[in-house]
Amino acid sequence: MREDLEHILAEKGAEALLLYSDSYKDANMYYLTEFLAPDPFVFLKKVDEEPILVVSQMECPRAQKQSIIKDVRSYFDYNYLTAVKSAKEPQLGAIQFLSDLTKKELGTRTKICVPPNFPVIVADVMRSEGLTIQPMFGVVEKARETKDNAEVKTIKEIQRINETVASEAINLIANSDVGSNKTLLSNGEPLTVGKVKSFFGHKLLEQGCLVEEDIIVACGPRSSDPHYVGESEDKLKADQPIILDIYPRSLQKRYWTDMTRTVVKGKSSNKLKKMFDTVSEAKNASLDSIQAGAVGSQVYDVCCDVLEKKGYQTTRSGKKVTVGMTHSLGHGVGLQIHESPRIGELSSVPLGEHVIVTVEPGLYDPTVGGVRLEDIIELTKSGYSNLTKMETQLEI
Repeated sequence: MREDLEHILAEKGAEALLLYSDSYKDANMYYLTEFLAPDPFVFLKKVDEEPILVVSQMECPRAQKQSIIKDVRSYFDYNYLTAVKSAKEPQLGAIQFLSDLTKKELGTRTKICVPPNFPVIVADVMRSEGLTIQPMFGVVEKARETKDNAEVKTIKEIQRINETVASEAINLIANSDVGSNKTLLSNGEPLTVGKVKSFFGHKLLEQGCLVEEDIIVACGPRSSDPHYVGESEDKLKADQPIILDIYPRSLQKRYWTDMTRTVVKGKSSNKLKKMFDTVSEAKNASLDSIQAGAVGSQVYDVCCDVLEKKGYQTTRSGKKVTVGMTHSLGHGVGLQIHESPRIGELSSVPLGEHVIVTVEPGLYDPTVGGVRLEDIIELTKSGYSNLTKMETQLEI
């Protein structure tokens, strides 16, 4: 949470934090400011002092109204025009302005933390001006891991929308007819991946959510590639697995959710049923083992133990496999669809309370296809709260 930032900076040995970016794409900047802007602006904070936000003159009135930062200033408060006009190139003038601003507010002797994606050219100029710039991993990201009540409520709301639309999409598949070559038909026309994705897109947008990245609608043997999103022209088929991995983002509140279900229109093979039952068992066992304080790698081991006991391979211990589970178990969700913490073999840090993560075991066989089931959960001291209420059902 935001109040953890001071402690995290102190642990890292940093005396101040500097961000320079827009907040449409930079989740850290939006998290710290709750001000949404497409162009870069400046966030500065000294340890044990209130943060400062510096934005363009045009954005200043809006930032003062909308941002959670109390001290909002304009570029013009720091002679921005003079800095830009005196430089050979406007871009270099903007960087010089940022360097002068940072020296004034944070000081040259202050150890200033910046995120690892901080622009190199800006850092070079600042260091040449005597500023101590230190890129650091896991500062704002670590604070973002723990969700407050408002964040949890928002993600729950988005997940309810996700489940409603996913249920409608599954009904569309279930109510389709079966044509030649087992092609599914809707209103007499082939039911394609493109039509299902369009259905998701329109329905989610009506509910204030956006499918910002390409969702996964994968059918048949090609669904054995976990990140095969499905081509628009792909035709859905009866008696084959259809993976629906849906991750919408709220347009207004910026948060994401994530859920995966695997269904079959018609009759599944015995091989596919076994895969589905095994993935279900692995998911339930993983959930039973998870709580605040659990180590991600240990939860991953629980999942792998179930899968391997049933005769399936995993990538545990660096094994290369083409049939079995070929990915880790889960990831954090919030202002990014994939954020920390991760749940996998390399996850050595205990999971925190009120962290929101996915649990998504899967099995993949190029001769059959794939099965993946994914829930999104909030960790608690005694276990977890499952934010996913939608049941799993293979045959529809």
